[in-house]
Amino acid sequence: MTKAWLFLSLLFWTSISWAQLSPGDLSKGHSKWEGMKNCTQCHTIGEKISDQKCLDCHKEIKTLIDQDRGYHASKEVAQKTCVDCHSEHHGLNFDLDRFDQKKFNHNLSGFELEGAHVQVDCRDCHKPDLIKSPEIKKLEGTFLGMGITCLDCHDDYHQNTLDKNCTECHNQNDWAPADLFDHNQADFKLKGAHVEVDCKDCHQETTRNGKPFQEFSGIKFANCVDCHEDVHEGNLGNSCTECHTESSWNRLKQGNKFDHNLTSFPLEGLHVQVDCKECHTSGNYTRNLKHQKCMDCHKDYHEGDFADTSPVPDCNSCHTLTEPFTYTTYGLDEHQNSSFPLMGSHEATPCFSCHISEDKWEFADLGTSCVDCHENIHQEFISEKFYPNQNCLSCHSENSWSEVKFDHAQTAYPLEKAHEDVSCKSCHIQGDSFNSNYSNQKFSGLSQNCVDCHTNPHGNQFGLPESVDCTSCHTLLPGWDAGNFDHANTQFPLEGKHIEVDCASCHTPTQVPNQPEQILYKIKKFECRDCHS
Repeated sequence: MTKAWLFLSLLFWTSISWAQLSPGDLSKGHSKWEGMKNCTQCHTIGEKISDQKCLDCHKEIKTLIDQDRGYHASKEVAQKTCVDCHSEHHGLNFDLDRFDQKKFNHNLSGFELEGAHVQVDCRDCHKPDLIKSPEIKKLEGTFLGMGITCLDCHDDYHQNTLDKNCTECHNQNDWAPADLFDHNQADFKLKGAHVEVDCKDCHQETTRNGKPFQEFSGIKFANCVDCHEDVHEGNLGNSCTECHTESSWNRLKQGNKFDHNLTSFPLEGLHVQVDCKECHTSGNYTRNLKHQKCMDCHKDYHEGDFADTSPVPDCNSCHTLTEPFTYTTYGLDEHQNSSFPLMGSHEATPCFSCHISEDKWEFADLGTSCVDCHENIHQEFISEKFYPNQNCLSCHSENSWSEVKFDHAQTAYPLEKAHEDVSCKSCHIQGDSFNSNYSNQKFSGLSQNCVDCHTNPHGNQFGLPESVDCTSCHTLLPGWDAGNFDHANTQFPLEGKHIEVDCASCHTPTQVPNQPEQILYKIKKFECRDCHS
């Protein structure tokens, strides 16, 4: 009875002591080391936790560290202790590997994430199916044991027919197209038209071992007929390159092709590129063809426009054999020798502005007067005297329509002083610009009275008994200068101090019924008391 009591007492006090010594339960992975007798599995008495003891158990990590591979061997991680990242005694369900997977620096693992790998979820790669080591595969939730070659994770689409170094051809953004592949490093270098051929035309897509497969090796290519149909049906052998190039079947090799320069029509310029059948339409390459003139083969686009020219020009007067017919050598120098030399703005005018009519180029009978091309906006509004034969140059220059050089002195109203600076349209066009049918213009029958153009600020002061000419007081200088006015000609000649008085002191603004406010100039009372108090 006494021994039993002693045993129970020791057990009780031991339990209390363990509870006081242990900082908490171990996680599930280490739970087998629970209890005081197992402390030294991880702890060294009187010292901190030993990393070496951790690695004695976690041999898979120690192996990587010894090989200087993997995350734990990186300089940034090697400086830390195990417990800096993996602390214990936080409970049975505590995750020793907890970390923010999205912020994990994968570059420290020895496999830098690039291209499409950056967007892949961690567990799409870190899963048991892709772990090579059977021992590591047993570790629940581990991130270890992954290979770093493409085929460690991806299926071999080429099924062992090509080298296993995928990155020689593919980038990490997308498998297709294999934009790193250089066909010139292969046994069959691409030249000529082969460069433009779609890969699948030569590398057939098929099925192999129940999986999609595309042939990239084992393809015959020694002879052209390995891929191409022999249109000569064996009559000329299979050495196609003796006559043909890889640029086109229809073009023979220089040196073996027919030398057209031996004929009476040596090929030059664009003619060199013309297909034989374009000219030899019957298929008979020995029949003589007319070729002395361009129009023996080409249609006369100009439809006889130059037939009356002497001598009748051939096409090469304006065109060359090295450029299409749309290009012309006829330029400004040639135009200056024509019946219409280009001057002023005409020099900068594009050819088509004058020479294209209804989508067709025209060069004959275009006329040389302004109205042959330009709309006659003045019509009958200007007298024949000033507009002889509708010759716009009477007033305008070829530099600009707005540049007017008309001499107004030829008219009954020569322009003087301020009138010389007034734009033509101010007097001759009603409104700011022409209307749609140009009917708001007037060049004849215009009044010469000032008030017919200018607003009369004096009302009826000078209208009775007869109208007074504005020039009695005003000059034609800008600002309605009153330089012609002489007070001595009025009913109140200025004398003495009156001469020094400012006009506005006597002539003040006055409101007249039914008229705008105006300055009173015709004063009717001249007694001293009428002005002075």
